[in-house]
Amino acid sequence: MELDYSLMMKLDYSLRMDLTNVELKLKELEAGYKIKYFRKNTKKEWSFKCHCDEKVVSNVTDEYFIVSITWKDPSAISRRFCSKECADIYFNEQRNELLVERERIIEERRKMREVYEEAERKFIAIKEKVK
Repeated sequence: MELDYSLMMKLDYSLRMDLTNVELKLKELEAGYKIKYFRKNTKKEWSFKCHCDEKVVSNVTDEYFIVSITWKDPSAISRRFCSKECADIYFNEQRNELLVERERIIEERRKMREVYEEAERKFIAIKEKVK
């Protein structure tokens, strides 16, 4: 079986780009996790419903949490949460998905490197026989 090294290089480049993309998403996720405070100088109260179905109202609560993830839906605003605990659940789910994806890519690159190193050893062995 002959290996197409240019194809392997393209695949490795693609995997490196995927790995970079995952790393950037992890940084964006961490940077997008924030605590926000309701403005108290507004005439009207406003509210939202957390994913746990709790209604959060600006004149009752002082703070809420947001997690911004623009890679899933660039036009979407940050997801709002009633508490740190609710935000942590969502944040950890998203982070764990990215960590699993990163490990998958790293493992694929490791396997590809093993194939490449084995092919290189065989090539050197053949080259030594010819001498």
